[in-house]
Amino acid sequence: MTATEKIEKLIDLITLAAIPSVGPNRLYNLINHFGSAAEVLSASKDDISEIPGLGRTLAELIYQNLNRSEAESIVEDIIKREWNFVLYNDPEYPEPLKNIQDKPPYLFYAGSLVPADANAVAIVGSRDGTENGRLFAKQLGEALAQRKVTVISGMARGVDTAAHRGALDASGRTIAVFGSSLDTIYPPENKDLAFRIRESGAIISEFLPGTIPGAHNFPRRNRIISGLAQGVVVVEAAERSGALSTASHALAQNREVFAVPGPPRTKYSKGTNRLIKDGAELLMSVNDIFEQLPRLIHNARAAQVRKTENLTNTEKSILNHFGDGPVHIDVLSRELNTPVSELLQILLALELRGIIQELSGKRFILN
Repeated sequence: MTATEKIEKLIDLITLAAIPSVGPNRLYNLINHFGSAAEVLSASKDDISEIPGLGRTLAELIYQNLNRSEAESIVEDIIKREWNFVLYNDPEYPEPLKNIQDKPPYLFYAGSLVPADANAVAIVGSRDGTENGRLFAKQLGEALAQRKVTVISGMARGVDTAAHRGALDASGRTIAVFGSSLDTIYPPENKDLAFRIRESGAIISEFLPGTIPGAHNFPRRNRIISGLAQGVVVVEAAERSGALSTASHALAQNREVFAVPGPPRTKYSKGTNRLIKDGAELLMSVNDIFEQLPRLIHNARAAQVRKTENLTNTEKSILNHFGDGPVHIDVLSRELNTPVSELLQILLALELRGIIQELSGKRFILN
């Protein structure tokens, strides 16, 4: 598909999605019946009314609200903003999201979407919450990222922000799903965080330019957060919480739901304790995730095996001196009888391949 063809398809999809009463489910129903969004737009009222579940009234509504010229203006704006976009039937569309019933017909993003992002866990929770909750979310984000699991969240204040920061501090990948369009960073104090996420992952949204973060947008955002992940962890949540909405979407999408327990009388533990009572997996550490979702660590290890193919004998010798924890370069230099300057060059090559990572103080650790 050429770039021009892809732009035309985006225009068709935006035209169709903008029609009142045409949500994702009806949109795909129409596309499946006629074969493409372009065929839907050229269909007659009689043809549309014959589709089971639509009827004459909705066919009339669709026919009266077709406005392709407005969609063309929107896409022109998107191109000027240099947003990347992916369509629901593109090969690069996130694989886990393809399997949910109401997947977005298009996604706009800045940064990169890679196949490895299918190995992902979402971390969500209260915007207010407690310092302990935020610290736990950050440490969990770090632990997942160190094991090559992409961390998904919504970049909200509190738990979401902490989870993203944890993944970034571990030099891992993280994806932030917006409840607004990409030109509206929310909350505004997370502008620098959004930039960091974009540099080592992606910020994504299904919303058109100029969409503000209205309350009705967040349930739609939440289905994407859970849809992108293999499992969803709720760190803290009150009895009424957007994080519980994400957990609800996860259950509907056949994703694993984890909840962090807390004191029964604490406001921000009531939602998570309720989830556990209703059957969610109790989570105390990152190991609980891998026990329930062993394919996550299997996928990460398989990727690491591929990276370690064709290593030189010197590189293999160096890796044999790594254990479970970090190793200081001076220790490696003594054990290998190799100058630090020479070691640094080899370690840099291994780091670029994603096999090791450098920590503070010239310490290195296996990924």
